[in-house]
Amino acid sequence: MDQIYSRLFFACNCGYRYRSAYRANRIGHRANNSIALHTNYDYGNNVPPSVNYDRIECYPFKNMVEENCTASGCLWDSVNGYPNCYLPDSSVYGYEIDGELMNLPDEAGFKIDIRRRRNEDDSIIFSLYGGDIDQVTFEVNYYSDSTLSFAFYPKNEDRFGLRPPVTVTPPTTGVTEDIQYEVQLSSNEKGQPFNFQIIRKNSGAVIFDTSMGGLTIAEQFLMISTTLPTHYLYGFGENTHDTLLHDMNYRMWPIFSRGQAPGKRDVNAYGAQPFYMASEEDGSSHGVFLFNSHAMDVTTMPNPGITFRAIGGMLEFFVFLGPQPESVVKQYGDVIGRTFMPPYFALGFQLSRWGYKNTSEIRDAIDRTRAVEIPHDIQYVDIDYMDKRRDFTIDPVNFADLPALVDEVKRDGLKFGIILDPAIAHELFGYPPFSRGDKDKVFVQWANSTYKPDGQAANDNNLYGRVWPRRETAFPDFLKNATKQWWTEEIRLFHEEQKLNFDLLWIDMNEPSNFLTGTLLKCPPNRWDDPPYETMAANVGATGRLSEKTICMASLFGEEDEFLHYEVHSLYGHSHAMATQSAVRQVLAGKRSMVLSRSTFAGSGKYAGHWLGDNYSTWKQMANSIIGMVEFNMFNIPYVGPDICGFNLNAEEEMCERWMELGAFYPFSRNHNSFLFKDQDPGEWPDTVAVSSLKALNIRYRLLPYLYTLFYDSHTVGGTVARPLYHEYPMDINARSIDKQFMWGPALLISPVLQPGETSVEVYLPEDVWYDYYTGIRITASGSNTFSAPRDYINLHLRGGYILPAQKPALNTMISRNNNFELLVPLDDNNYAIGKLFWDDGESVNTIEDGLYQINTFEFSGETLNIKVEKGSGDAWGGISQLLDTIQFMGWSSEPAKISVNGADVETTLYEYNETSKNLFLFYKFSMNEDYVVEFR
Repeated sequence: MDQIYSRLFFACNCGYRYRSAYRANRIGHRANNSIALHTNYDYGNNVPPSVNYDRIECYPFKNMVEENCTASGCLWDSVNGYPNCYLPDSSVYGYEIDGELMNLPDEAGFKIDIRRRRNEDDSIIFSLYGGDIDQVTFEVNYYSDSTLSFAFYPKNEDRFGLRPPVTVTPPTTGVTEDIQYEVQLSSNEKGQPFNFQIIRKNSGAVIFDTSMGGLTIAEQFLMISTTLPTHYLYGFGENTHDTLLHDMNYRMWPIFSRGQAPGKRDVNAYGAQPFYMASEEDGSSHGVFLFNSHAMDVTTMPNPGITFRAIGGMLEFFVFLGPQPESVVKQYGDVIGRTFMPPYFALGFQLSRWGYKNTSEIRDAIDRTRAVEIPHDIQYVDIDYMDKRRDFTIDPVNFADLPALVDEVKRDGLKFGIILDPAIAHELFGYPPFSRGDKDKVFVQWANSTYKPDGQAANDNNLYGRVWPRRETAFPDFLKNATKQWWTEEIRLFHEEQKLNFDLLWIDMNEPSNFLTGTLLKCPPNRWDDPPYETMAANVGATGRLSEKTICMASLFGEEDEFLHYEVHSLYGHSHAMATQSAVRQVLAGKRSMVLSRSTFAGSGKYAGHWLGDNYSTWKQMANSIIGMVEFNMFNIPYVGPDICGFNLNAEEEMCERWMELGAFYPFSRNHNSFLFKDQDPGEWPDTVAVSSLKALNIRYRLLPYLYTLFYDSHTVGGTVARPLYHEYPMDINARSIDKQFMWGPALLISPVLQPGETSVEVYLPEDVWYDYYTGIRITASGSNTFSAPRDYINLHLRGGYILPAQKPALNTMISRNNNFELLVPLDDNNYAIGKLFWDDGESVNTIEDGLYQINTFEFSGETLNIKVEKGSGDAWGGISQLLDTIQFMGWSSEPAKISVNGADVETTLYEYNETSKNLFLFYKFSMNEDYVVEFR
């Protein structure tokens, strides 16, 4: 291991490329059609505006003065609000053409060699941070009509060896005459500056344009800048964003997993999501994903544009042309992996607390919730249940009867979740999980044995920090197969030997977090913990080092120790989630796995959901939670939500009441808080918070069949579950900046109160057909409206043209799933509506793959409602023949003279028309297993 540097850096000065485990994982270029490559284009009106708007800062963290700036080769011009020290343009700095353009096999793209720009005497232009790679290949892959990628990598090197150890699956359809894009080089003449554009063919919008310059490819510093066709920019995470729409005025956002609570601006939080979406002038949208797991910074620029800076790996981007916002999310999901299908009970309301002192306090919380008849599906227990806060143990005094409690509450339909942290206590007094893991070499190792603290045994190369346990903790390396097997076995032993029949696992602290970096764990000075480009992720910390609050960058990961933590830090939570999902699936044999992870990366939604971390009980954080929730849906992690009522600080009654109303519509709906503060479950305020919570949660439970169907769509074809308004109304300029409202799918609009003392709320209704959820009355106004919102009321509106399946609510989903179904049918101006219901047993694995499901489709057109059944190969209903017994039509013009079902007239006592609300109710009993034609005359 002391030879790690000689293995990672060899000959040709091409950076750390030792990737034996991944070199064979090639993705072929499988397009069948060619596209012409256009060269020598005239920039014309695409020339960037005044230099004041497109400056690329040379040294963001060095507080440069003019003398040092100009001596380094950069330009200086002091203008308030803009970088003073900035790069010259691409005619001076960057890369130039250095080879012939070559088509890829099947003309599924092209590549061309480029080299660093030279001075007139053929000397190399200055270097920003050193280690620049002179000879580089630029490669473009056309995967489909809407998806392409481009990458820069050292010439004659395998670009796949520079990728993160994460699976991506680009489409294999190839391109056709309907291709949405073209790629243009500024020149293919040797010695000319290298720049390129990606252009949307039908509109001419330039969606990626490197003409402002700044391209840098070095061992530990990568940079690329692009102008954008729009100021409407969304995404990047995980950060605290006060608005969904990005501020383009030179704002820098770090992307690097960190155990940092939300709320503090300009810092990175738990996960790394290097993806953005932009809404173009004509309403088309595109998305861009930087496939890189190193620490990086993203700077927005007012021209408008973006600069990416990363400290290693490769500049490899996937570009998605949409053009609809939901299409962009689907195309992105096709590449990184579609989302997991949650068990039905996971859509119910959930309750948790860090601070239950014993099982009696858990019972009290459950009893309070039942006493006020609030639906409740999952109860959690935090680290309190552990013996000395060690994984896979139970406190023998205060939680000795936890297994019995779990079995007791599960008989009534409640599910139980427990927490596990990745850090494992050292074997000081005998701790089998550690000793078994140490024997199997599952823990993270030092890259160089001389880095180990004095006194650590010569035969012990584990890197130790401290999380919860009283002594040192070791950190499992989940990129190793041995670690995955050990983790699965520890979970199995815990489940079986302790007889703790949990239903889901909640994994925390997996950035990974470490409490005592700099004291117990001292990371020696080295090029990994102290890279030449400092990054904003390091600069926001007290120590100014990447290792703050985590483990040293100079530690080893991977099957053959082929990765440095420096390279894969932001993948720790992702690999932990993968291992945990697999373990839960094996341990709970046949049951659908359910994992909740704090840290995420691109593709984590395939394995786990996410909560938004240790938030605060403030009105502002409640409002910002909507932004974080819809962003993670954009990132293809739709099972997401914050701690309702806040984790830190005492929840104020009115705020908690409003937050519970809002939280009833998070895809993941859980009330959770810290032991430092008072209980905040709704039953603590039986006359206020509980009353409002019950009303909102009963609506949630009524609409769970619709929500479950949205998750089915996300799992099978992609797309969001909760989404911002502009996803449904991309042509509406006002909708592009709305971030205090959101939608469930295309049909339900949620507009919460987010300010204290308010009993009304401003609701933006795009130009469309809308109905009040509670009354079914059509709303005739569009645009901004002020609607009444008493303390026990959240504004909900249904969009005309969609049919929402519903079900009568109950105290938990075990009960509600057996209730009769309903349909909500808000009609559009064409007297039309369409919808569907996906249904399976709600908990078995592979029901979709094995055909153990049913889809009911509903379509109302003219004067006829068609109900059709599409069955899988098995019984989705578990032998139960459930009924649809109520259909509510909204926007019905006049009372029908006659209604028939499959040709037989319906008795007039089975339908009811309200002339005032224009609502028609049909109370006929339909079997969910049969087709029907319902005609109205």
